[in-house]
Amino acid sequence: MSTNIPQNVVNAIIYIIALDDLQLSQGSGGVGTFKWNDWHWTQAESQFWSDLRAVVEPLLEDYSNKRTITSEERDEVKQAIKSARKYVSYDVTGHRLLLKIAAFGDNHDWETANVKLGTPRAKKPGKGKSDSTAMKQPQISIKMNIMGEQLLSGVNPDTPHTIKLPAGMKFLKFYRFVGSQPPTSISQYIFVGNAYRGKLSSKFSGLELQGQVKIYAYYIARYESNKGELGEPCAMISAEVLF
Repeated sequence: MSTNIPQNVVNAIIYIIALDDLQLSQGSGGVGTFKWNDWHWTQAESQFWSDLRAVVEPLLEDYSNKRTITSEERDEVKQAIKSARKYVSYDVTGHRLLLKIAAFGDNHDWETANVKLGTPRAKKPGKGKSDSTAMKQPQISIKMNIMGEQLLSGVNPDTPHTIKLPAGMKFLKFYRFVGSQPPTSISQYIFVGNAYRGKLSSKFSGLELQGQVKIYAYYIARYESNKGELGEPCAMISAEVLF
């Protein structure tokens, strides 16, 4: 899976600079906090991105204006971008920085980081017949978050003020992943249950805190048609699990 860093060198450098400006901007905690705090990046991950910018930014003007660039400079920039893709990748060895932005950022963050996976910017499935799950993705939210329980809600985005399922749909199914970091694959989600009148209680038991590490529940949902076909999952939502 791509890390969303553009393939074109000039576009990649511009992307790195813009994301660095954003991650160093003031966070939701006010003065003294940063966007990278909101995204749950570590200080080392923030520093990596700033160091990356320091390597590639000096050659942006030369690349943009197609000036002469030495082979050593060209190799340095390409190697820096290659290393960045590996560092932020979705693989188990990567730091998954963009998944963290998807989980904890806002729409502006997603646009700057070119994040689509797990956000409303994800590519929508093609349209089909009224009994096709390809037509619809549910819109979900967390209505209540208390000790050991979260109340989930899901609606048809075309009729958000009713509990009626879209035509041809039999169930609204919720799936959950619990951990300190977002999941990296749809396969990591576990089925929680089918919604009743658009709602489902998600309860927690047997979870143990590891020191001061916060645990989050990440949710997706999908429709099941009258024919037993599963539709595309909706955008991921998340909330801290309270003990």
